[in-house]
Amino acid sequence: MTPKLVRDLMHIGVTTCRTTTPLAEATRILLRENLESLIVLNDSGHAVGVFGREEAVAAYARSGTGLPEDVPPTVADAMRSEIPTIPPDIPAAAAAGLMLDRGVRDLYLMHHDGGIGWPAAVLRFEDVLRYLAGEPDETTTRLRGKSPVELFNARRRARNE
Repeated sequence: MTPKLVRDLMHIGVTTCRTTTPLAEATRILLRENLESLIVLNDSGHAVGVFGREEAVAAYARSGTGLPEDVPPTVADAMRSEIPTIPPDIPAAAAAGLMLDRGVRDLYLMHHDGGIGWPAAVLRFEDVLRYLAGEPDETTTRLRGKSPVELFNARRRARNE
């Protein structure tokens, strides 16, 4: 049996928000969709950071008073500027090690075109756990063997039609 690669477990399509998204709204998205993090896009659609559960709690802790009105108003004030990235063709076990080493639960596959970088796919901690438990996600099973960038571009074209 050959080792699983990142592309075998990752999800195509990534949930995003804008730098101007209110922190409370982005936090609701994390909770509603059971996500660890969101990619933050600027006005041009370029990925500029990550906002996750840890950043939300850190913003609350730094507020000083603990009152919601003292928490930074937008994700731009609380996001991490470094986006943890990964190529699709490395072993999933190596990616799991990178998650642990970097202290992150999401690793992103970024696509760059025309000077703009945006997220095409994500490998989540949960994806690794599902694989270990023998419960592959329906989406990743259906898309296996297809290029993440090809799938992303196809979805993008379909939205623009």
